[in-house]
This record gives sequence, structure tokens and C-alpha cells, in this order.
Amino acid sequence: MGNSFTNEIDDKIAKEDETSITEQINSKPVDLEIDSSSDKFDDDLIETREFKGKSIAIEFAGGAILGGLSIVFAVLVNPFMPTLPGLGIKIFDLIAIPMILAYIIFGIRSGLLATVIGCLGILILPESMAWVGMLAKFFATIPMIIIPWLVFKTNTLISKKSKIIPIIEETSDNLKKYYFWFMLVAILIRFILMFVLNLFVFVPLFTGGGVTIATNPQIALTSAIIYALWNFVQGTGDALIPFLLAYPTRFTKIFGTW
Repeated sequence: MGNSFTNEIDDKIAKEDETSITEQINSKPVDLEIDSSSDKFDDDLIETREFKGKSIAIEFAGGAILGGLSIVFAVLVNPFMPTLPGLGIKIFDLIAIPMILAYIIFGIRSGLLATVIGCLGILILPESMAWVGMLAKFFATIPMIIIPWLVFKTNTLISKKSKIIPIIEETSDNLKKYYFWFMLVAILIRFILMFVLNLFVFVPLFTGGGVTIATNPQIALTSAIIYALWNFVQGTGDALIPFLLAYPTRFTKIFGTW
């Protein structure tokens, strides 16, 4: 009987302890912290999707605006720039700066659009050979935009077939990382391209056919070399100034689409 009484007491104590523990758990306020990071992630995801959906429109808008700025430079700034004696070209012009800036910030489509708009704007200049200047500016500027893009695309194709070569994603950040090398290649190609075009096309056009490689090879070669060297200097400025405008100012982070 003693054991029975003891067991009843033990069971009663155990139930009281269990009840006490349950009451303590129920009475203790539960601190539920709502993790807003998931909501923030969802908001960022929605915002990113909306932005990417509009990125093409932004690219074309940026290209159109900067292409228009090239025309402004051509009309309002270039006429006041000093001219190289006997060559009929400016010591330095700013027309291509917005074109390359469009590529750096908004990508290849924007850069090409700005180049086309800016070069077409040269036609409104009050010059008899403005269309020749338009063609020269286009062929001089296009390597500065196409060469980096081609390097990105070539790397993607090769890296897919090779396990050794890493993929370099086509982004503005990677353009910044390899900008010096991309532009060095672009300027060298520009130098060669403009030498050939000046020798066989632009010098004969500017001189009305009076100076050609056939009729006056010495003057034709000298002129082509001088114009090519000028393109090397101009190309260096065309590469450097947009870089300084885009990256240190963080324009690529604020407005960039790639």
C-alpha cells in the first residue's frame, strides 16, 4: 500500500510539473522576426525583370540621345576647333566621343545607333565634301565599337569548344577590365583601315581625283600616312575620354544596361 501511495504522489508531481512547463511555454511571448530579406529579394527581382524588359528601349533611347549629342558637337563645337594646316582636318574633334560612350554604357546596339546618327549628322555641315567626311568618320569610329564586341563573341565561341579558355561574359564591367587591350587592338586596326581607305578612296575624293596612287604615288602615300597617324592620335582620345566619362563617374552603374 505504501508503494501505491508513493506512486500516486509521483504521478501527481509529474503531472503538475508537465502542466507548469506547458503554461510557461504558452505564456512566454514568442518573438517572431519577419525576415524582410525575402520580400526585398522579390522586390528586386520584380524590378530587375521590369528593367530588363525595358532595356532595349533604354539602349535605343540612350543611343539616340548620344547620337544627337554627336551632331551638337559637329555643329556647335567642331567649327571652332583649329585645323591642321594643309590637311583640312581638325586637330581633334569630339564627334565620336558620345558614340563610344553609348557603347560603354548601353551596349553594342546603342553604340551602333549613336554612330549612325552622329555620322549622318555630319551631312548637315556647310561643307561641300561633308559626305566624304561622314564616311571617313564612320569607318574610323566603327572599329572602336565593333572590335571589343567581336572579341567577346569570339571568346564565347572558342571557350564553348575549349576547356582551357575561360568565358569572358559580355558586360560593361568586363569591358572596363580589358578596355586597354581592346582599344589598343581597335586603334591599330583603325590605323591600318584608315591608311588603306585614305590611300585609295578619301585622298582621291578630297582632291577631285588629282592625287591618286597611280597619278601621284608619293603625295598619295604621304597624305595617307599623315591621315593614318592623325587617326592613331584621334583614336587614342576617342578611347580615353569616354572611359573617363563612364567609369570614374559611375555612369555605367547608374544607367548601364549590360
